[in-house]
Amino acid sequence: MDHIKNYLDYLKLERCLSEHTVRVYKNNLHEFRDYLGKSGSIRATKRKDIRAFLFSLANQPITKRLKQTTLRNFFRFLEDEKIIKDNPLKNLPMPKVIAREPGYLTEFEIRKLLGAVDKDKSKFQKRNEVAIKILVETGFRLSELANISLNDINVGSKTIKIRRKGNVEQVVPINKGLNKLLKAFLNGKETSEPLVKSSLGRRMTARRISIMVQNYLKEVGVARKGISVHSLRHSYCVRLLEKGASLRATQILLGHKSIATTERYTHLTKNQMAKEVKLSRID
Repeated sequence: MDHIKNYLDYLKLERCLSEHTVRVYKNNLHEFRDYLGKSGSIRATKRKDIRAFLFSLANQPITKRLKQTTLRNFFRFLEDEKIIKDNPLKNLPMPKVIAREPGYLTEFEIRKLLGAVDKDKSKFQKRNEVAIKILVETGFRLSELANISLNDINVGSKTIKIRRKGNVEQVVPINKGLNKLLKAFLNGKETSEPLVKSSLGRRMTARRISIMVQNYLKEVGVARKGISVHSLRHSYCVRLLEKGASLRATQILLGHKSIATTERYTHLTKNQMAKEVKLSRID
């Protein structure tokens, strides 16, 4: 019996996890199975096997933590299904990870980014403008943007329907300027075709969108350490809080399951305010 396949099916069909998340679990589990080799057995796995596997990984603590989480949940599933008696990862300490502040772009840097898109003379300029402005002005994840179809956009109610983590649908309001841009781009179309298409007319993957945005970031000189395409999401969150949005409203707009995730950004805004206060000094 292929216990890994059964577990992945469970994640897809019962837990309704995204394809990306299931793929990460699959890769981690296959890596562990390869480590065990022919002499090893999933059912006979002991805690010492888990420790040896984790020790063999030449990864950062956060990556090791993700792999350990994958294994812990997998063996918990096997325990629940009565395939094994005890979870070998039960109470096994997780690798310590130093929490880093999320990287974000200033409004000036975002204007530079949008300016570069506006000046783009390629045939994909409009597509790229729509994609980047959605990321900047909604804080959507790349996967959420990639999954948007034309009929998910309602220019009448100024909303976009997206699929969050766990395939949970959410209708998110958008601002007037973004709605106007989308209305012109859609030109009355309300089909199930993808909003962001590749050069072949297919749905553009999150990875390809990421590469496209990263190229613009490099072009305007803001692709510094700690800055990635995901930083546009962080930037949106910081802007909301700086302009007075409540933590609860920001949590809902970003799709954070826990308000503790949103609270991480309040430290960033306090740091920014401290820097700006220094500008008021009279020498």
